[in-house]
Amino acid sequence: MNKRSHSWFKLTLLLLMATALLALNGCEMIKNLDFPWEENAGVPTKTLVPPVATETQVPTPTQAPVDPTPTQVPRQTRLVLWLPPEFDPEEDNAAAGLLKARLERFARNNRIEIDVRLKNPSGSSNVIESLIATNGAAPENLPAVVLLRKQDLDAAHARGLVYVNEALQTLSGDTDWYSFAREAVSHENTSFGIGLLGDPMILAYQSRLESVPENNWFTLPKSPVRFGFAADDSQGRFMLLLYLASNGETRDAQNQLILQKEPLTQALQVLADMQSARNLSPAVLQMQTPSAVWQSFAAWNLETAAMPASVVLKALAGDTTGQPELLFTPVEFTLTESWTLALAHPGEAQQELGTKLIQDLTETNFLAKWSEALGYVPARPTALGAWTNVNLKPALERVMNIARLYPRDDTIISLGPILRNAALMIIRDGASVEEAVSQALEGIK
Repeated sequence: MNKRSHSWFKLTLLLLMATALLALNGCEMIKNLDFPWEENAGVPTKTLVPPVATETQVPTPTQAPVDPTPTQVPRQTRLVLWLPPEFDPEEDNAAAGLLKARLERFARNNRIEIDVRLKNPSGSSNVIESLIATNGAAPENLPAVVLLRKQDLDAAHARGLVYVNEALQTLSGDTDWYSFAREAVSHENTSFGIGLLGDPMILAYQSRLESVPENNWFTLPKSPVRFGFAADDSQGRFMLLLYLASNGETRDAQNQLILQKEPLTQALQVLADMQSARNLSPAVLQMQTPSAVWQSFAAWNLETAAMPASVVLKALAGDTTGQPELLFTPVEFTLTESWTLALAHPGEAQQELGTKLIQDLTETNFLAKWSEALGYVPARPTALGAWTNVNLKPALERVMNIARLYPRDDTIISLGPILRNAALMIIRDGASVEEAVSQALEGIK
């Protein structure tokens, strides 16, 4: 090959190599170009990114409205019980022992503590004043259950201090209650408590008497034996009984206190006739309380006497050595005191627990034993029927079937002294029935 041909070959070879190099560089440049119709996916790396916290997929329960159902009420651990001092379960007697054991049993069964507080029915800081004060200052310390005289229950109801619930209404609707017990707790056909005990005025006589007193107070002058009653009682309870037994009224249509001439004359005539027959003991002028009447009877100075049954029943629970054996005449009209159990706490749970305690204390077998030991007549006929005193029980059963409640305290406080003075005018001063009636009617004006 000549020199010129060789040069051309070298030139051609260099051109081919340059073209190949340019082609390779162009491909790399095309790969690095960004075209508008392509989306950059990015380059995955191995950098550990912390996971983003997400909410648990377990559904959150919806909060339903809370209803005051028994399952949602906190369990009660304490119950306050208010009692008059004479019912103190810590006393050293049979009745107290029975009540204490019953309360302890109830506390164990319900896993609670029972806090017993003693409250006087009358005087300063009496039970009504205590309820008012506690209700205003520390309502959490209000008693679930309180034992009240009928007159105090009336006062508590008037002030909105006692409560009623369905269970209490059901219990009061039981047929096993004397009528006096139903009346004692009833206000506008609603029962605001449960009758527990009664204390009727009875006619007692020595069982050895051949001439048994009749069942009518107005035949006393015909009985040839010495009779006694608390003639100097400031509340005049026996004279009030005679007046009401004569169909006398104590209030008129306007609710004003009254004494009616004819019934009052009939009541005072009984005293005048006994004075004439000399079968009214002169000792009655010194008798101011039922206890004084019992003491005279127990000392054989009286052969018949009018006094509350509790005075006799309590005395018979003690030593009766040397005392006359007695019986009761089932008089066809009498008046009775009444003790009632009521709910005094506004809390639903406390009322439920209190109702259970009332049911427990009025259970027939317990009430029979407890009332007989106390010396009060039970408000349940079946409980009185379970008494062991077979001598006095039949007369008491007949008496309690007809017993009426004493009038309100304000009536007794107003009329009692007037009736007492009228009785003393006849017995002590020898005044006529007409004079005594006229003086009494003048005193009521």
